[in-house]
Amino acid sequence: MNSVASTLNQVTDMEFNNQISVLTPNNWNTWKHDMQVLLMHYGCWQFIIQTKPEQPDEEATYKEKLDLQLRKDRCYTLIYTNISSDLKNLITETTDGVAAWKILKDHFEPVTKARVIQLLDQFFGTKYQPGKMLESSYLV
Repeated sequence: MNSVASTLNQVTDMEFNNQISVLTPNNWNTWKHDMQVLLMHYGCWQFIIQTKPEQPDEEATYKEKLDLQLRKDRCYTLIYTNISSDLKNLITETTDGVAAWKILKDHFEPVTKARVIQLLDQFFGTKYQPGKMLESSYLV
């Protein structure tokens, strides 16, 4: 077997490990990056970042429309199955992966005026002292 065929067989035989840590109230930053990679692997990340149209072209074949719908469904399914049961109630009102991602992001990364003021207060209250590390409580 030549090296190209051997490499292709190794890649084909390799199963993607889609076991990531379940989202809990304490691991959003790690989880969102792991989930991004997982969604990219399954061709779903483009829905989250809105680079792929949500609706198929009018000229799309039945197979293309079905493939698009399956990937959109997979996007939601991957998100839903990888969050803890106490957080699932946040996204049970939708079956759309993009909406679920936005709900979770808004929950863990609120961008309210109060949050912006809090971050600005923390930032401007931080004093630089040469030779000292910033305390992790001030880093976002």
